[in-house]
Amino acid sequence: MKLMEILELATFKQSKIVAGEDGLKRHVQSVNLMDAPDIIHYLNKDQLLLTTAYSLQNQEELYTLVEQMAEKGCAGLGLKTKRYIEKIPDKILELANEFDFPIIELSLDYSLGEMLNEALGYILKEQTSDLHYALTIHREFTDIILSGGGFNAIVERLSQLLELPVVLLNDRLDIMTASATADKDSFFDVYWYVHELIHDKEYLSYQQLTLPHDKDEHLYENFILYPIIASTQQKGYLIILGGSPRQPSPFILAVEQSANVISFEFMKLYAIEQQERRIKHEFFTDLVDGAITTKEELLNRGKAFGLERFHQYVCIACKMDSDSTMQTTAFPLKEEKKLRLKRERTYELLESLLLNHYSECVLFTKGDLFTLIVGFDFYSETIEAQLIDILNNIQSDLQQMLDITLSFGISNNNENLLEIPGTFQEAVEALRSGFRENQQSFIKMYRTKELTEILKTIPIQKLKDYYLTALKELADPDDKEKEDLVLTLMTFLSNHCQISDTAKSMFVHRNTVIYRIKKCEEILGTNLKNPDETLKLRLALFVKPLIERYI
Repeated sequence: MKLMEILELATFKQSKIVAGEDGLKRHVQSVNLMDAPDIIHYLNKDQLLLTTAYSLQNQEELYTLVEQMAEKGCAGLGLKTKRYIEKIPDKILELANEFDFPIIELSLDYSLGEMLNEALGYILKEQTSDLHYALTIHREFTDIILSGGGFNAIVERLSQLLELPVVLLNDRLDIMTASATADKDSFFDVYWYVHELIHDKEYLSYQQLTLPHDKDEHLYENFILYPIIASTQQKGYLIILGGSPRQPSPFILAVEQSANVISFEFMKLYAIEQQERRIKHEFFTDLVDGAITTKEELLNRGKAFGLERFHQYVCIACKMDSDSTMQTTAFPLKEEKKLRLKRERTYELLESLLLNHYSECVLFTKGDLFTLIVGFDFYSETIEAQLIDILNNIQSDLQQMLDITLSFGISNNNENLLEIPGTFQEAVEALRSGFRENQQSFIKMYRTKELTEILKTIPIQKLKDYYLTALKELADPDDKEKEDLVLTLMTFLSNHCQISDTAKSMFVHRNTVIYRIKKCEEILGTNLKNPDETLKLRLALFVKPLIERYI
């Protein structure tokens, strides 16, 4: 409640506001009565102090108290004058006006005890009323859920109570539902603004926000963002559009109670999703481990995931690049939680993005791998090229949305579902091959392993001689400059000898790449524009992981 409401009570009616009149809208949570020199230590924010100033007869002490109370966010100061303090000094009144901090000269007709009792009784009555309202609203929202109403019914009822449009988002910022009164075109300006805000900062409490825009006016210029938290995890957001509450207390109570009920519904949905995901992961883990040996069992258990429709398929193993280079930190549990949440978010986005392109697609996890089985009516080189383009786009999307990089290993296509364990191993081998070559954010086809197998038939000493001859001083770099040259050369060759693409991949200026490539040419005594020379170097760098232990 506000201070001006307290001043309407019978024992306060004859009181006089002598300073800080602009602060009468301050909220009052409690009232304190005290006369002590160290009184400031016992005061709280939004608290009204009633005192005779017996211990503050010194003008400087009273000045300091007013200053400290204003800085602490107290609601106001009620003084009994004519007894221990005849008149409040002008200097103190000027300070109070400067802070818009109300000073009230209390009526002499009532004791401070009577004033305290009436004020506290009124506050208690209001808080009891708020509690009753909260319980009533909570019961109403709970009844909606129990009767099968769902998110839409809750949002519609909340919109009616607030007399404002309401939109519900989940933690991925998908629109779950919106009240019928919401103007969708105007809301999308708010939606993209909220998307930017939440990408940059985590919001854990109620926020009153203003939409920046170029128009003379916007239907939803002012809006409220209310995060929905359950089990310390962000579950979604309520967005209340088009204004501030006319009556803050019941307004916020209604939003709080709806958020509580919605959070339970989110938790229920999450539990169902986790159970379905667990069943799926157990089945596909059995499948790729070779525990399912008959086609009948495979089709019976796999029917729920649409495997019977897969005429041809490929298996794709995917991993976050950060997983392969994990560093030990001072706070391992905190880092583990962050990684777990990031993996969870990656799984959800990966599944969503893939389903936009392939209806016959299954995603599951095995260890730290995200594993995909994608079904096709017919697989060809054209289809394969399209698949690689789609995976490239997914890599870009996830890097932009989550600031992570993913690498993919793709198996050969197959028709026999019982051979999924073999195609899974092909995908994993393709992925490992890329990591062995120190690549990041790559898409590797399994058939590149055929070259590895051929090279393994050549004696190690001959491979070593070839490697040392091709790379000369760069074969075993002994300082930071040469290490940078080798890394630049590898990236340059991986990017088809394109300077700009190499600079972009390495996050360095293109002139730096040009300088390093010229330096490599000087050391190697070769021209990197010659395709025969670049092939020779590509092969030497490809050989490196096979002979590293012998160098």
